[in-house]
Amino acid sequence: MLARKTISFFFFGIFFFSGISFALPSYRRLWEKKYGYSTSCTLCHSKGGGSQVNPYGSDFQRFGMTAAAFGAIEKRDSDKDGASNIDEITAKANPGDFLSTVQRPTEWLGKIEESMLPTAELKKIFPAVSKFSTLEGTLLEDQIAQIEKDLSKKLTAEDAVPTFYFAVVDQAGKAVRVGVALFSTPNVNPEKLIVGIGVDLAGKIQNVILIKNKLKKGINDRKFLDQFKDKSADSSLQLNTDIQPSSKSLAADSD
Repeated sequence: MLARKTISFFFFGIFFFSGISFALPSYRRLWEKKYGYSTSCTLCHSKGGGSQVNPYGSDFQRFGMTAAAFGAIEKRDSDKDGASNIDEITAKANPGDFLSTVQRPTEWLGKIEESMLPTAELKKIFPAVSKFSTLEGTLLEDQIAQIEKDLSKKLTAEDAVPTFYFAVVDQAGKAVRVGVALFSTPNVNPEKLIVGIGVDLAGKIQNVILIKNKLKKGINDRKFLDQFKDKSADSSLQLNTDIQPSSKSLAADSD
């Protein structure tokens, strides 16, 4: 199990970068809760987790990337195959792939596990690791309350269903977890920023990368991001004091 301090620090780090966190796979899990069956990351991505969004994913982004956005785009025909998104969802067809139709849904749901690992992005977070596994968590009410207390922040519905990606290495013939990563976007302009944070199992940051950044040029600086290495939940992370901004524009943003 993940220590509470490690979980809290995930959210602490994400709040620092993004305001309020959305763990990206939580969108899929909230979609599954809404529509009643398991789906694949190819629902919104062309080639699974971490790849370019497909037309349904693009509409989801344009309508705000929230749980409510799924309902807002139900009547659209994202993939232009002649059927509404909700009709395709009901038929278990992929609303983001024009080859998957109400009449012929294809077997896009048959490779759910394969689509869930954003391997390329995970290797950027943990360059020395080649094997990863996932754990889909659901925070209990007492866990949510404790994390909110630790962070002095309110968690969202998306935050309550985080997906953790474990970095795994072989030690004496056994698979051993050595780190864990989480992806997040902000609640404002979520389509413009994707942050990847990797920590060890003691809760210390090992790496921070920007998967996508069209929000603030200043935080692209590697020297800025490297300041977070080895920080923990007990570390002070005050901008302009403990963490130095990489540009005047970033310093101004923190005022």
